[in-house]
Amino acid sequence: GAIEALASVGAGSFMLVVGDMDPIESTEYTIEAVLGAGYPWYPVVGNHELPGQGTEAYYGANMDYLRTMNANGNSLPLIPNVGPAGAVETNYSFDYGNCHFVVINVYYNGASDVGTDGDIVDALYNWLAADLAATTQQHKFILGHEPAFPQPDADTGRIRHEFDSLNQYPEHRDRFWQLLSDHGVLAYICGHSH
Repeated sequence: GAIEALASVGAGSFMLVVGDMDPIESTEYTIEAVLGAGYPWYPVVGNHELPGQGTEAYYGANMDYLRTMNANGNSLPLIPNVGPAGAVETNYSFDYGNCHFVVINVYYNGASDVGTDGDIVDALYNWLAADLAATTQQHKFILGHEPAFPQPDADTGRIRHEFDSLNQYPEHRDRFWQLLSDHGVLAYICGHSH
């Protein structure tokens, strides 16, 4: 329904999907069936894409699919900057117009792209800091799956993942938040709390 609504008002140049796409094959099928084959969309790793956390044909199938989407760091269009070792396909940035978009995988632990329960570890922080320092784009956006400051649902007041989002590691979360402020990032766009 959301993809059909998007098609009815204009699909735009590309789509950013902030995780929990499980099963990914169905998400890709829907996007292509409604918006057309080859429509560019950029995935963010969510907790339901982690091995054993979603609907998978085999253990790890969701992550394999995401890695293949950006195989060798160059399968998605417009990607000039790939992620650090161990997460080349699941952390990346690209420019569009006067905007810079950075996709971060908060499950990257410095060695594996499925190694944490949601954190901005040193390796991810350092990669993001270098990426932001290098861009000359006017508008900057960061996309990750888990919120830094979980908020209540606007309609129900329910707070999901209140204590197990990026806020479960407050020193890392605050350092990350300061980095975004220091570089004039306009928004951190996330999912996870539904």
